Amino acid sequence: MILISLRGGTKTQRNLTEDAARYIIKQLLPRKRTLYLDIHIHNILKEDAVGYCMRVDRNEYELELHNRGSLYEYISTLAHELVHLKQYDQAELRFKHMKQYWMGVDMTDVAYEKQPWEIEARKLQPLLAKDFIENETDYTVLECEELSPRTLKPMNWQQEFDIIDRYCPDE
Repeated sequence: MILISLRGGTKTQRNLTEDAARYIIKQLLPRKRTLYLDIHIHNILKEDAVGYCMRVDRNEYELELHNRGSLYEYISTLAHELVHLKQYDQAELRFKHMKQYWMGVDMTDVAYEKQPWEIEARKLQPLLAKDFIENETDYTVLECEELSPRTLKPMNWQQEFDIIDRYCPDE
């Protein structure tokens, strides 16, 4: 059984997140039957990130997702983090003793933008987001770029920029 618990965000955002997570997991891990996933939706901009995925135990994972941005950005970030979940689940990606391993090879010293797990996640995230949007929502990808994941209404971009300015001031 795949169990998903959600915290934070709005009710609309939690419902959307669960639907998208279930769909994307099925695409990435079609034979997966046992999975416990805890998703926390909150402001993580101050951590200089929009998402995290962490393996807690064999079939247990935690995701953190930034609660802002457009619907497309939000689903795309969720897809990115679920690619990492797949990588952990398939033992492609492992963290052990403060070292990072990809397919059994120590990649600890590889620059972030060249890490193979990040390259794969960046490659798959737009494909998975587009697939979910086109097959499971009543919106187009273009419409999702202008909708809020919190309300499914048009974005208030000035509010978004104000929040970014507050948490990420120019140096």
